[in-house]
Formats: sequence, structure tokens, C-alpha cells
Amino acid sequence: MADRSILQKMHADHDSSNFVAGGAGDDSWQSQISGLANGTNFEKSEFINHFGREYYKKLKLLGVSHSHDLDSGGRPTNLAQIYTL
Repeated sequence: MADRSILQKMHADHDSSNFVAGGAGDDSWQSQISGLANGTNFEKSEFINHFGREYYKKLKLLGVSHSHDLDSGGRPTNLAQIYTL
């Protein structure tokens, strides 16, 4: 199961540079949650409904542009896109 405290920490973070990966395995939020997109069905569901939605919500609030596919609720619809920005 994914560490739910990440959601709280990501929500409280207001530094856009912490959201975009600079390289594999760095401390960015993108790196920390990307493994869920390629995990078990439960982890994928957690990514879509919680971690991914919060991630993309913060990107929008911080003015970080992306071309990833989201549904009307802000949930990612293409999980592979988390690996790029």
C-alpha cells in the first residue's frame, strides 16, 4: 500500500520545482508517485484516484504546464504519461 502521508506532504508543498523529476529516483513528487502507475491494480487505482489527482491539481495551482490526459475530475487517464512532463 502506498504511503498516504505523501498526499499530505504534496498538498502542503508550494514549490513547483519539487513536483517535476530531474532524473530517475530523485526526491520529486513525480518520482515518488510514478511507481504506483506501473504497480498492482490497487496501486494503479490509488494513483488515479488519489496520488495522481493531487499531483495534477498541484501542477495546475502552481502554473506548471503539461499535456497529460485528465478526465473531468482531474484524474489521469493515461498512466504512462506520469513518466514525462
